[in-house]
Amino acid sequence: MIRLLFAAAVALFVLSLPIHSTKAGAALRRWAGGCLVAALLPALLGGLLFPGIRLSFAEHPVLMSLGLALVVILAYGAYVIRKRLLTDPAKKQMRVPEKTPIDRPRRSQDLFDFFLDNQPPQGPQP
Repeated sequence: MIRLLFAAAVALFVLSLPIHSTKAGAALRRWAGGCLVAALLPALLGGLLFPGIRLSFAEHPVLMSLGLALVVILAYGAYVIRKRLLTDPAKKQMRVPEKTPIDRPRRSQDLFDFFLDNQPPQGPQP
Protein backbone atom coordinates (compact mmCIF):
# COMPACT_ATOMS: atom_id res chain seq x y z
CA MET A 1 0.00 0.00 0.00
CA ILE A 2 2.83 2.38 0.83
CA ARG A 3 4.48 1.74 -2.53
CA LEU A 4 1.19 2.50 -4.28
CA LEU A 5 0.77 5.77 -2.37
CA PHE A 6 4.36 6.83 -3.14
CA ALA A 7 3.82 6.01 -6.81
CA ALA A 8 0.56 7.97 -6.84
CA ALA A 9 2.23 10.95 -5.15
CA VAL A 10 5.04 11.02 -7.70
CA ALA A 11 2.68 10.54 -10.65
CA LEU A 12 0.30 13.30 -9.51
CA PHE A 13 3.17 15.69 -8.87
CA VAL A 14 4.71 15.03 -12.28
CA LEU A 15 1.32 15.47 -13.96
CA SER A 16 0.86 18.82 -12.20
CA LEU A 17 4.13 20.30 -13.49
CA PRO A 18 2.98 21.33 -16.99
CA ILE A 19 -0.18 22.94 -15.62
CA HIS A 20 1.30 24.35 -12.42
CA SER A 21 -0.35 27.77 -12.71
CA THR A 22 -3.92 26.49 -13.09
CA LYS A 23 -6.43 25.36 -10.50
CA ALA A 24 -6.16 21.80 -11.79
CA GLY A 25 -2.40 21.85 -11.24
CA ALA A 26 -2.87 23.08 -7.69
CA ALA A 27 -5.43 20.35 -7.05
CA LEU A 28 -3.05 17.69 -8.40
CA ARG A 29 -0.27 18.96 -6.12
CA ARG A 30 -2.61 18.86 -3.12
CA TRP A 31 -3.57 15.27 -3.93
CA ALA A 32 0.10 14.38 -4.36
CA GLY A 33 0.86 15.84 -0.95
CA GLY A 34 -2.06 13.93 0.55
CA CYS A 35 -0.79 10.67 -0.92
CA LEU A 36 2.71 11.34 0.41
CA VAL A 37 1.39 12.09 3.89
CA ALA A 38 -0.81 8.98 3.80
CA ALA A 39 2.23 6.89 2.87
CA LEU A 40 4.45 8.26 5.64
CA LEU A 41 1.93 8.84 8.43
CA PRO A 42 1.57 5.25 9.72
CA ALA A 43 5.32 4.84 10.17
CA LEU A 44 5.62 8.26 11.79
CA LEU A 45 2.78 7.62 14.23
CA GLY A 46 4.10 4.18 15.07
CA GLY A 47 7.52 5.65 15.82
CA LEU A 48 6.10 8.47 17.93
CA LEU A 49 3.50 6.52 19.87
CA PHE A 50 5.39 3.25 20.29
CA PRO A 51 9.15 3.90 20.15
CA GLY A 52 11.30 0.78 20.15
CA ILE A 53 8.37 -1.51 19.41
CA ARG A 54 8.07 -2.86 15.91
CA LEU A 55 4.47 -2.28 14.85
CA SER A 56 3.05 -2.58 11.41
CA PHE A 57 -0.33 -1.60 10.16
CA ALA A 58 -0.89 -5.13 8.87
CA GLU A 59 -0.30 -6.65 12.32
CA HIS A 60 -2.43 -4.21 14.33
CA PRO A 61 -4.79 -2.28 12.01
CA VAL A 62 -7.31 -1.42 14.73
CA LEU A 63 -4.62 -0.08 17.08
CA MET A 64 -3.05 2.02 14.34
CA SER A 65 -6.46 3.37 13.28
CA LEU A 66 -7.27 4.31 16.88
CA GLY A 67 -3.88 5.96 17.24
CA LEU A 68 -4.44 7.95 14.08
CA ALA A 69 -7.92 9.00 15.24
CA LEU A 70 -6.48 10.06 18.62
CA VAL A 71 -3.81 12.19 16.98
CA VAL A 72 -6.37 13.85 14.68
CA ILE A 73 -8.66 14.63 17.65
CA LEU A 74 -5.75 16.08 19.65
CA ALA A 75 -4.66 18.22 16.70
CA TYR A 76 -8.19 19.55 16.22
CA GLY A 77 -8.47 20.32 19.93
CA ALA A 78 -5.19 22.24 19.83
CA TYR A 79 -6.46 24.16 16.80
CA VAL A 80 -9.71 25.14 18.54
CA ILE A 81 -7.88 26.24 21.71
CA ARG A 82 -5.36 28.25 19.69
CA LYS A 83 -8.14 29.88 17.68
CA ARG A 84 -10.00 30.91 20.85
CA LEU A 85 -6.87 32.32 22.44
CA LEU A 86 -5.83 34.34 19.40
CA THR A 87 -9.18 35.86 18.43
CA ASP A 88 -10.28 38.96 20.26
CA PRO A 89 -14.09 39.27 20.54
CA ALA A 90 -13.81 43.06 20.80
CA LYS A 91 -12.22 43.27 17.33
CA LYS A 92 -14.80 41.03 15.69
CA GLN A 93 -16.69 42.89 13.01
CA MET A 94 -20.41 43.17 13.66
CA ARG A 95 -22.76 42.02 10.91
CA VAL A 96 -25.02 44.53 9.25
CA PRO A 97 -28.58 43.56 10.23
CA GLU A 98 -30.06 44.58 6.89
CA LYS A 99 -28.49 44.94 3.48
CA THR A 100 -29.57 47.88 1.37
CA PRO A 101 -29.17 47.44 -2.37
CA ILE A 102 -27.62 50.28 -4.32
CA ASP A 103 -29.92 51.14 -7.17
CA ARG A 104 -28.20 52.84 -10.07
CA PRO A 105 -30.39 54.46 -12.67
CA ARG A 106 -30.55 52.53 -15.92
CA ARG A 107 -29.40 55.55 -17.88
CA SER A 108 -26.00 55.74 -16.12
CA GLN A 109 -25.22 52.17 -17.09
CA ASP A 110 -24.98 52.97 -20.79
CA LEU A 111 -21.73 54.59 -21.97
CA PHE A 112 -23.41 56.75 -24.60
CA ASP A 113 -26.00 58.00 -22.12
CA PHE A 114 -23.15 58.85 -19.76
CA PHE A 115 -21.60 61.06 -22.44
CA LEU A 116 -24.97 62.67 -23.18
CA ASP A 117 -25.54 63.42 -19.50
CA ASN A 118 -22.12 65.06 -19.16
CA GLN A 119 -22.42 67.51 -22.06
CA PRO A 120 -22.40 71.23 -21.32
CA PRO A 121 -25.88 72.76 -21.06
CA GLN A 122 -25.58 74.68 -24.39
CA GLY A 123 -24.69 71.49 -26.29
CA PRO A 124 -21.47 70.30 -27.88
CA GLN A 125 -19.08 73.04 -29.02
CA PRO A 126 -17.79 72.91 -32.64
